[in-house]
Amino acid sequence: MQLICYQNITSYAPWKAAFDADDEARRDAGLTVLQIWRDADSDTHAFILLQVSDRSRAQAWIDRSAALSSDDGATVTHATAYFIETA
Repeated sequence: MQLICYQNITSYAPWKAAFDADDEARRDAGLTVLQIWRDADSDTHAFILLQVSDRSRAQAWIDRSAALSSDDGATVTHATAYFIETA
């Protein structure tokens, strides 16, 4: 199972630094980063594809991230996440 996240962000470089700093929390949540994309026409959109090893821990990471703006350095203004499977 994978998790795809879309985030509205203030600016890509500060967001990426905050995202990288959260690596241990993602690993503890059973998440592995597969791919990161940024909008080709805007510095304020990021997309992340993650491999999920434990859905409940991944959901807890999403919930925690939504509740604590310090996790992302206040760089995320809105986020959406979807658990996905190959059809």
